Amino acid sequence: MAKKGNRRRRLSVFDRVLLAVSIVLIGVSAGIIGYVSLMNWAPLPEVDESGNVASIDEEIQTAEENRGKVTNFLVTGIDYNTLDPSAGTARGKLTDVIMVVQLNLETNEVNILQIPRDTYVGTDVSSTGKINGVYSRSGLEGLAQVIYDRFKLPVDHYANVIMDGFIRIVDAVGGVEIDIQESFTLEGYTFYPGVQTLNGIQAEKFVRERYSRGSDIGRLDAQRQFLAAMFQKFKSLSLGELTNLVPTVMDEVTTDLNVRTVLSLIEVVMNIEVDDIHFYTVPGEGCTASNGQSVWSVHLEPLAELLNENFRPFDDPVPAEELNLVELQNTTDYYDDNKSTVGDILNGDE
Repeated sequence: MAKKGNRRRRLSVFDRVLLAVSIVLIGVSAGIIGYVSLMNWAPLPEVDESGNVASIDEEIQTAEENRGKVTNFLVTGIDYNTLDPSAGTARGKLTDVIMVVQLNLETNEVNILQIPRDTYVGTDVSSTGKINGVYSRSGLEGLAQVIYDRFKLPVDHYANVIMDGFIRIVDAVGGVEIDIQESFTLEGYTFYPGVQTLNGIQAEKFVRERYSRGSDIGRLDAQRQFLAAMFQKFKSLSLGELTNLVPTVMDEVTTDLNVRTVLSLIEVVMNIEVDDIHFYTVPGEGCTASNGQSVWSVHLEPLAELLNENFRPFDDPVPAEELNLVELQNTTDYYDDNKSTVGDILNGDE
């Protein structure tokens, strides 16, 4: 009887160990499944009014032989928000920020092409002829296609944020320090010269205001300054802090990227030096189109040169006559060489 009792006791201990091991294995398996799911999670893809999820057509992406060397991102900002009562929600959902951000993995450099929102691309793709009207007609897929067709630039991925998201992201990082150069007032907020930390709503005013700066090009310069300061802010954070911000950022951005790709990109970009992040603006000048719209007319030769030298590292040059754009006016070269690095901006050289 004693032996049987001992045997039962030994089996009971074994069963408990087996149960514990089983629970651990189940937990580990669930953790692995959860981690894999999280890494592959693309939380907020762009969805149009018909419920279609935006995706970049493979035909306009980087050539297969160059994938892994260079990646182009279409980055857009929509001038619409519900968080700022002073701005209201009456503004149209236009892409007031349009950039092609190229990450060159061979040279560890980033080249950013700022496309003025009024850039004339033709009334066949936009009711006004301006590039910022393409999104409302054709969505991000259509905008990516226009950039490929007009500028001959591949587009691999997209990231889009409305002003609500922009405001929340700035607040999530604790604000961004900006050295404001001149006074201006917008929608009840007055800004004075000097170094100051802007919260989300203040930052939204800063990147949108253009009248005191003279034009949309002045606003693009302000956006450069803000992006440089934002990059400096991110560089000051640890990888752990950046990782913790990913859910907040991904909740505010529509993108075709998954979390795994975002985390890998963060690690790459955080190792890039400030002098290796270059801003370029599409060369051109303001003028009036035949439809009466105030537009940005590209200057074809300088644009072709800019794109060939900086955005086609592994492709053959594309001559100006093959760009599918119309040069409406060319009377000044003042904006034809409008470039700077993040380092230039942070050092006050620009």
